[in-house]
Amino acid sequence: MKKIVVIGSLNMDLITRTDRVPVMGETLSGLSFQTVCGGKGGNQAFAAGRLAGSVTMLGCVGNDVFGQTLIASLESANVDCSHIRVCEGESGTASITVCQGDNSIIIIPGANGKVSIEYIEENLSLIDSADMLILQLEIPLETVEYIIGYAASKNIPVMLNPAPAAALPEQIFKQTSYMIVNETECEFYTGVHITNIEEAKQGITKLLHMGVKTGIVTLGSQGAVYNCADQLFHVPAQKVKAVDSTAAGDTFTAAIAVALLEGSSVHEAMEFATKASAIVVTRMGAQTSIPDRIEIG
Repeated sequence: MKKIVVIGSLNMDLITRTDRVPVMGETLSGLSFQTVCGGKGGNQAFAAGRLAGSVTMLGCVGNDVFGQTLIASLESANVDCSHIRVCEGESGTASITVCQGDNSIIIIPGANGKVSIEYIEENLSLIDSADMLILQLEIPLETVEYIIGYAASKNIPVMLNPAPAAALPEQIFKQTSYMIVNETECEFYTGVHITNIEEAKQGITKLLHMGVKTGIVTLGSQGAVYNCADQLFHVPAQKVKAVDSTAAGDTFTAAIAVALLEGSSVHEAMEFATKASAIVVTRMGAQTSIPDRIEIG
């Protein structure tokens, strides 16, 4: 079985559901509160494991209760956690407010800030054995840049979900095999304002000119747009009642990686990922909402 290595953030999500987001200085009564294991890196590794991929996680947690819980959650999805570093201090957290099917998030990096180049160098043999790397931007940017440069020198495919959006050097785009962005992130990197399918195609065209080999723009209820070779395609979203979009994009990313490494075409991988992420938005939470392979069918 081909191997995925996910390198990224591990957060404990602190989730508040509310009918309305308070304005500054206002206090409201919410609907519910729960803690759920998350972090973009953790979510992507968990999803890949749930979807029957062979996955190893690289990242850092604190030596607190949250850290122990984050590792246990990944292990429950058959993710290899033996290389996760446990650091002095606090694990990363994400305070998430869910309102009418959408969310806003405040992230405190905690131990995620300790995913250093030195830590990566200690695990280069693991990276060398990978058939694909999955990365995001919730760990230090210099570490992300180092990993992508190293992977390029070894011809290891990189799937980058560059979120939260941050300024990146030009070579990152040229060294990235698959770049997955939503509308806002695509506009940040390309300058193309995106509200519909045609504008998303313009955004992908710009990403390709920047050096990305395969660009994918997710559009929520409008589906996703992607390129395959020199052609642009649209895959519609499945019609579902959304209650929480947390981890939908992370599951989408992981599902594409799993499908591609199983030999699926980009078209087939996109369809598979669309089905997986559609299930996620019908449930509350991050890793608690991610389906297994049987549910997707």
